[in-house]
Amino acid sequence: MSIAPERDAEARMRLFRPASLILFGVLVLAVVYGVAWQYGWHGGRSFNDSAGDAQAQLQSAALMLQSGQYAAAREQIAPILSNRKNPLYRRARLMQWQIARTRALAIPPQSPARRRAEAGLLPLLDGLLQLGGWTPPELRSLAKDAFAVGAYGLSAKFWIAAAKADPAFSQQDQWQAAQALAAGGDAAAAGQILLDLAAQTPNLARQKALLLQGGQWLQGGASAAVALTRCQALLVRRPGLWQDRKVVLFMSRLAMAAGQPVLAAQWLHSELLRPEQGRKSS
Repeated sequence: MSIAPERDAEARMRLFRPASLILFGVLVLAVVYGVAWQYGWHGGRSFNDSAGDAQAQLQSAALMLQSGQYAAAREQIAPILSNRKNPLYRRARLMQWQIARTRALAIPPQSPARRRAEAGLLPLLDGLLQLGGWTPPELRSLAKDAFAVGAYGLSAKFWIAAAKADPAFSQQDQWQAAQALAAGGDAAAAGQILLDLAAQTPNLARQKALLLQGGQWLQGGASAAVALTRCQALLVRRPGLWQDRKVVLFMSRLAMAAGQPVLAAQWLHSELLRPEQGRKSS
């Protein structure tokens, strides 16, 4: 019995096994590539179609908003809002706010319906603030919108966010934040912002105006003692303000209101002894 044929068969099997495995691998890769290409192409088409649909929905919502069709406008952007990964999601959030704001402002002022509508705006505004990532112009626009509907605290937060995002206009944005806080009844926080701004600006006249207004707001929103302490801290950093007569008189009145007449007398006495040419009353 010859075993040579069996050895030849085994040799052929050993020879063809790697080739078969390679061929099988190539076939698998070809199938995977074909499936990936097919789904990738359809997926790309779906993505483009989805983006196009979202753009059309936003445009339709804007037109409906202009014509006062608030419910229909909301329906148009609902599919976009349901998908945070949609590239136009942020724009849809802004559109959602614009629809709600316009609807609220269209209701007669002082009516119960108006108050309910304005109350419903606050969560939307806060959600936009928490979402973050807005440009400085968008932040300023939202700050103005918030002020217009009486959301003064949120308006101030948007202004402060704009100040941080755009250092070139930081002082202007902080000043707007102070105005919003004052309008909302938080005079103490508004006054402190003004004192901080006075410490930042090199302009003496601007320092004086900010000190006087900030000190008044602090006195009204906190107390004369708090205002006195914080204004004194500012004057340590900006000693040139002591040369202004109005500043001395203001600080003296604060000291009197804070129960420190001796300190007030000292400042007034120093002012009387100072030569006339060294005084500024501008």
